[in-house]
Amino acid sequence: MRGESANIFDAGAERYDAWFDSPKGRVLFENEFAAIRLLWRDDFHPALEVGVGTGRFAQTLGVEFGIDPAAGALRLAERRGIQVKQARGEALPFPDAMFGGVLMVATLCFADDAPALMREAGRVLRPNGHLLIGDIPTDSPWGEHYLRKKAEGDPFYRDAHFFTVAELTKMLREAGLTVEGVSSTLRQPPETTARTEAPQLGAAKEASFVCLLACQCPSSQRTSLPRSSTTD
Repeated sequence: MRGESANIFDAGAERYDAWFDSPKGRVLFENEFAAIRLLWRDDFHPALEVGVGTGRFAQTLGVEFGIDPAAGALRLAERRGIQVKQARGEALPFPDAMFGGVLMVATLCFADDAPALMREAGRVLRPNGHLLIGDIPTDSPWGEHYLRKKAEGDPFYRDAHFFTVAELTKMLREAGLTVEGVSSTLRQPPETTARTEAPQLGAAKEASFVCLLACQCPSSQRTSLPRSSTTD
């Protein structure tokens, strides 16, 4: 995360966190969490969230550790019981092979070097550990919505860079990780009143939140989850 972006999330942490308590924010959080939970397993421990922010996803999933460059956000995450460190995902302050699971939710779009984040996640994963990425594809309705916000100079999104699912998959592969499962949600357009959605396996058409589960494991042990018929 660029220094200016970190400062914005630092100063705006309370405002950012409060949005998740709004009627729309609450429903969207539940939708995204359901897509993550479809792939995340209870044995992915100990676990780290890179870009933990205010700690809502980490707390709900039982993730023990979190890093973020924004001190204001980390204070809220710490109140939620997360063991936090102020750091950047491109240089994680942890030894090799420490974690059974690493989580990144809407983190790569704010990274200075997204491939470096994935390589670092691979470094701190144990053999057979898993990285779960939850992000908004740039070519989805919500991705286009945030790109408009970026163009308008929105302080939270002016430095954001979104990726396609194909680009994320390629970066994972180049980091030595293999995608085992995909889930998706948020098929509703951003202009509508938020409604609860059931997540789907696979990258469903029009889905604006996609999760990729990747494994740090030998090829002989790789498995894959079934993909939905709507997957592109």
